[in-house]
Amino acid sequence: MPIAVVTDSAACLTRSLAQDHGIDVVALHTHTDETGASTTSRPSIEELAQAYRSAARRSREVLALHLSASLSGTLDNARLAAQQVNADEEAHVAVIDSGTCSGALALAALAASGARDLRHGTALAHESAARSHQYFIIDSLGHLARSGRIDRTTARLGGVLGIRPVLEVAPAGIRAVETVRGAARARKSLIDHAVHAAGGTALSGPRPPAGPVRLAIQGEDPTALDELAQELRAALDAAGAITVQTLTLPIDRALRVHLGPGALGIAVAPALE
Repeated sequence: MPIAVVTDSAACLTRSLAQDHGIDVVALHTHTDETGASTTSRPSIEELAQAYRSAARRSREVLALHLSASLSGTLDNARLAAQQVNADEEAHVAVIDSGTCSGALALAALAASGARDLRHGTALAHESAARSHQYFIIDSLGHLARSGRIDRTTARLGGVLGIRPVLEVAPAGIRAVETVRGAARARKSLIDHAVHAAGGTALSGPRPPAGPVRLAIQGEDPTALDELAQELRAALDAAGAITVQTLTLPIDRALRVHLGPGALGIAVAPALE
């Protein structure tokens, strides 16, 4: 019997995609404080334990794959919830820090979803997440700066007129991998970094080993997302990258609180079996 996989809504999986692959999703929460500002909070221990127990009814082996501990306290609650379930149920819940979020987290969860056992699923999730790249461009760094998700050096870029950083989600947090001027150049840089991560030739310097990859593109503006998809497809083809799947995903509302409006993202991960 395949393992059961549980993740959180930072994976940005659509309901149909999660259902098709038997993945349970626990929601991150959004709130409005007394000043009218939006904030987020992690799922409770009880919510996570309930999700793990539900998954354990399908399979005794449950892989709980969550967003990076550098971005959220979800992993702390996940470990406590897993301890409860492992003590109370005839199940084994293994909790993994993906070290990433968003599309890269989705690709890792999907890679693990068809695993034959927990060891196999854990290996697939670890490899997918560790070898993945999650890039974003956003209209303003203000939201990330206010929530403390970026360092002070990166935050200062938000005050420089016209500067658009290309952000990457790394295990240690979010960092700027390049800064450019203007929205058009930012989108081109976003695509270049994704193509390079896919083994293409968009950037100079050492390239990752060429091999089949899966991608996820993300955004909330349908027009901008369609343009990004077309430009990315053309760039991947021109660079000789081998892609076996490209998903189009939304951006979870909790992530939108931190990224702000207008965000575009691309995730690249190896195609694993």
